[in-house]
Amino acid sequence: MSAQFLASGIGGICTVARMTATALSRHYGVGALACQDEADHAIGRVPVRTFANDRLRFALSNFLESRHATHVIYDFAGTARVHVPAPFLWRPYAVWVHGWEVWHESPPKYLRAIAGADLVLVNSAYTLRRAGKVFPAGIDVRVCPLATPEDSPVAAIGPSDGPPTVMLLGRADELFAKGHDILIDVWPDVVSAVPDARLLLVGGGSALPKVRDLAAASPARGAIEIVGFVSAEGLEACWRRASVFAMLGFAEGFGLTYVDAMRHGLPVVASTDDGGQEVNVDGVTGFNVARSNKRRLTEILVAFLRDRHYATVLGASGLERWREHFSFSVFEKRLVAATHDFLSA
Repeated sequence: MSAQFLASGIGGICTVARMTATALSRHYGVGALACQDEADHAIGRVPVRTFANDRLRFALSNFLESRHATHVIYDFAGTARVHVPAPFLWRPYAVWVHGWEVWHESPPKYLRAIAGADLVLVNSAYTLRRAGKVFPAGIDVRVCPLATPEDSPVAAIGPSDGPPTVMLLGRADELFAKGHDILIDVWPDVVSAVPDARLLLVGGGSALPKVRDLAAASPARGAIEIVGFVSAEGLEACWRRASVFAMLGFAEGFGLTYVDAMRHGLPVVASTDDGGQEVNVDGVTGFNVARSNKRRLTEILVAFLRDRHYATVLGASGLERWREHFSFSVFEKRLVAATHDFLSA
């Protein structure tokens, strides 16, 4: 397994790579390289060698380690560029495709890395539909929906007993791809209908100062709390405060935080503009709404915040969907099936 990051808590692509290594290590011997991690570590039984962003040394090590491996799996197309196409030392490789990296003006070097792969793993049918045009004819593409790294629900399940709170968990980037700006924009109307409502924004990111500026300019700024990056322990405390999870994104190929919210028994509000609509079942585990339809978004949030029982019922449906489709053991079965032909060759 070759990846940019494999240390815990780095981000979604890293989480998928960690789950891939863990799941396959239960069936095969797996070793791993992480280009940007600072210190060697292990993921369960998988040893991870790290290179502190020394890309030349990483590429060389990837070449040398590949000589002793039967197959190589890359976390995304950017990493797969280091695979050496030497016929006498060729090793079959697989690469994960997550969505955004191939949806818009994909770098030619990414497309070449995908075209050379023996197997392409895609995180959702939505991603496949949007990225299908970049896949050469005849390439082996398998859809393998993601999951949480855990198999057990949390201790505190369901909407909080505290103040009605909408939570967004995600990095704030320059495009506001997670919808921080949209939630801040509708928040005065939400507070007008539910005076004690709170908006809880969790996660770091390069645009966090802009998020703070937007919140400070809002008439409802006193009801908006920006936590920023938190540790795993701090994150659980945030989940326990939430009544509903909302993320109005346009760049999610899947959306790991949606299934994490389901694991916590919370109703989900996702957008119709990315892969979240495939994870979240409209009217069953929450609602999917167009990013441009702020009136409908406000109505949905107000309904959940006013009626905890309503939020609990849909959150319970989400929890059941997580158990059946998005727990780690289910992901393991999907991944083993998706890679069986590749790893048997």
